[in-house]
Amino acid sequence: MIRKTLFITALIIAATPSVWAQEAIAIRGGRLLTVSHGVIENGTVLVVDGKIKAVGASVSIPPGAQVIDAAGKVVIPGMIDAGDRLGLVEIPAEQITDDATEYDDPIHPELRVLDALNPGSELFRVTRAQGITNAVSTPANGNLIAGQGAVITLGGETVQQLVVESPAALVINLGEASKMTYGPKGKPPETRMGQMAMLRQEFLNAQHYRAELKAYANRRSDKNSETETKDGEGSKPAAPPAKNLKFEALAAALDGKLPVVIRANRVSDIEMALRLADEFHLRIILADAAAAWRLAGQLAEKKIPVIVGPILEEPASMETLDVRLENAAILHRAGVPIAIQTNSSNEVRDLPFDIEYAIANGLPEDAALAAVTLNPARFFGFEDRLGSLDEGKQANLVVLDGMPFHVKTHVVTELINGKVMDLSNRQTELYEFYKKKYGIQ
Repeated sequence: MIRKTLFITALIIAATPSVWAQEAIAIRGGRLLTVSHGVIENGTVLVVDGKIKAVGASVSIPPGAQVIDAAGKVVIPGMIDAGDRLGLVEIPAEQITDDATEYDDPIHPELRVLDALNPGSELFRVTRAQGITNAVSTPANGNLIAGQGAVITLGGETVQQLVVESPAALVINLGEASKMTYGPKGKPPETRMGQMAMLRQEFLNAQHYRAELKAYANRRSDKNSETETKDGEGSKPAAPPAKNLKFEALAAALDGKLPVVIRANRVSDIEMALRLADEFHLRIILADAAAAWRLAGQLAEKKIPVIVGPILEEPASMETLDVRLENAAILHRAGVPIAIQTNSSNEVRDLPFDIEYAIANGLPEDAALAAVTLNPARFFGFEDRLGSLDEGKQANLVVLDGMPFHVKTHVVTELINGKVMDLSNRQTELYEFYKKKYGIQ
């Protein structure tokens, strides 16, 4: 009996490696830019069941694992665009494909990106072909309080498969956007004074709403305690305060459960954002931030994260007159945590080019890589899952044929959640079609 049991056990053990290896991928021999713990030359990343199992120069590869030869190549974590509208907008000029926001009220904290995501967006394919595996998708700029963003992955067939974190942040837009949207309609906010007054009032209302909920909970608790000490039936409990989706979202920000992304460009708008954060103890992340370099010391002292971008060569509006290509570099040198975004709907694929601009104007390459990997993961609270080549994280990896952010560098292989992605897209398909049509070799 013992011999028979041992024989069966041996058969199971012998079969196990081949079963396990079907789920294992080894990226071998590459230069690993881990982001979190330096560079590993001639290293291997072992992926099992969609997660990174091991990273190092002497990783054992299980028999039967799929091996990707990365000799002479560079392996990095998948890039993360820290702010865009991927999955919300397909063709900006065609309203029927635009679900980025509602323009009936400047105060819309209850809107959720989650409810508008389109897993079938063609923009996902062309974006991930540039090594971008994740994005922070946010509502559009036109409302004062825009709604709740979501962190998404670019490899999924359903909304559930796309979403990494939702809600990821409450988004507020200071400056010109809401003025230009509602001023012509004769509705507030028409001035920056109006913007701040409206914001303060909404957060004060949310504080009152939160206090009412707490008072109701305390009354219920006291009533239950009183009823437990008496014989007979207690009186019918009062109805709870009516749920208010706007105040629920604002209360989450007041409680520190939800970071608040405040898009602000000129110095006065950034200072307004800081006053709002101080008054209501908000956990803010500045975004856009064209003039942030002027306040670099103050932002560093307050430890305010900044999402820079798009990287502009020249002003795009009156509020971006202070734009400088050195913005990211100045902030980094001052000790400000930075990430980089495109703030785009259909040009997120340009993220590597934005980063090249920042590098060419003083941002160190390692800081640039962190700005589109680990830093945005930290800002939005998913650094335990993404952003670096570390054991236990999701296997969102990119293999490049050169150093990242160099013009001639291309994506060779890409994994999202441990799955090797098809890098073809509408542009490559057209390229192949016309090559064949006109007999071009």
